[in-house]
Amino acid sequence: MKKILLTTIATTLIATSFGSMAQAGPYSGTTTIWAWTMNIPPLQAAAKIFMKKHPQAHIKIATIGYESLLSKLSAGLVAHGKGLPDATLMEDKRFDSYVKIYPRSFVNVGKMGMDKLTGLFPAYKANVYKYKSHMYGFPFDSGPAVIFYRRSTFAKAGVKPSDIKTWDDYLKYGKIIKAKTGKFMFGGYDDDAPYTIMMQQYGKSYFDAKGNIDLKSPRSIKTLKFIKRMEKEGILHHRATGWTPFMRDIATGTVSAIPSGIWLKASIVKGAPKTKGDWGIMSLPVNGDGDVAAASHGGSGFVMFAHSKNKPLTYNFLKYYTTTLEAQKIAFKGGFFSSLLKMRNTKEFSQALPFFKGQKIWQVGAKALPLIRSVNNTIDHSYAIEEVHKLFTGAIYNNEDLMKRLDQAVKTLKARTGRKVNTY
Repeated sequence: MKKILLTTIATTLIATSFGSMAQAGPYSGTTTIWAWTMNIPPLQAAAKIFMKKHPQAHIKIATIGYESLLSKLSAGLVAHGKGLPDATLMEDKRFDSYVKIYPRSFVNVGKMGMDKLTGLFPAYKANVYKYKSHMYGFPFDSGPAVIFYRRSTFAKAGVKPSDIKTWDDYLKYGKIIKAKTGKFMFGGYDDDAPYTIMMQQYGKSYFDAKGNIDLKSPRSIKTLKFIKRMEKEGILHHRATGWTPFMRDIATGTVSAIPSGIWLKASIVKGAPKTKGDWGIMSLPVNGDGDVAAASHGGSGFVMFAHSKNKPLTYNFLKYYTTTLEAQKIAFKGGFFSSLLKMRNTKEFSQALPFFKGQKIWQVGAKALPLIRSVNNTIDHSYAIEEVHKLFTGAIYNNEDLMKRLDQAVKTLKARTGRKVNTY
């Protein structure tokens, strides 16, 4: 999920010495699992149930800020596991680079049983945590991208969500909304989220399937030019850096629409309670030239570390948490969009939400899941993010020449990674 809920983190589950993963329990001992803010309550609740079934298993919970977790994770991997827990929650987009740089630091949970459970999840989500044909993680929160919009602002401008079918429509009606209400139609981002969402609709990203740098593909150039056009025509809001300004814009109504992972629902409910009844969501627009009304924005899963002394407990708790309806209903109630396909058939998933004026928002997100296309993040994903961020800062939000800045981004990325650059 994209820097979701940047605050605190961690959970601790603690287990016994290494043994056969096929054992049915009971489990005992201690194990530690890191996670970030919103994850704490559902993990605590699920751990409490698990411990009742396995009284000798002790589950602790620690709290670490999101940025601190990333720092500690990187330091721990460099130090061959020193300071790391038994397992951690990890953003989907970061897994590929970590596992390819430090493959021996992660547990092949596929061989422990997860390879047989991939059918429980959407294909794109299971693929995120595959390495050398095996599962190295437990898919958890999915981030299908949708458009959150303010009903009152749309009504004041005379715009209906059903009017918006293409991205050109989005720009057209966004200009009307801006003219009549002063509100931004594409709001809330200080990074490259607009680019990654639109590009994944085509099944593309910074790199192609072979790992070549693909920033100058026709799709990429078209997308960047469209985003620049949205900025020039006044509908793209470039907010201040940080989560607090993001939530302030949501609460005050500075933005009338926000393309985001559906996980944003929980943040809106908690951070802007006075806006109850004024929000709706709709599917992503499409251009109709090979794209689909689906992308992933954010999302997370759990991974285990090889140094763990409590693999049976760690594995079986995470399997319980991510693959059982009992545990996933707890996570779902906590605001997470479950990757477990069986959740789609539950009454909880079909509920109408008063905060969204009775809309069944989860059904909108579910429509996108089968359509989401996998992309190749590669080991150099973080470098690509840095260069595209610079491109946005210089050429999207300021006045640098877009194509010259794109050339510079590609040149720098090639120098840093040694990868081939696709030419068209």
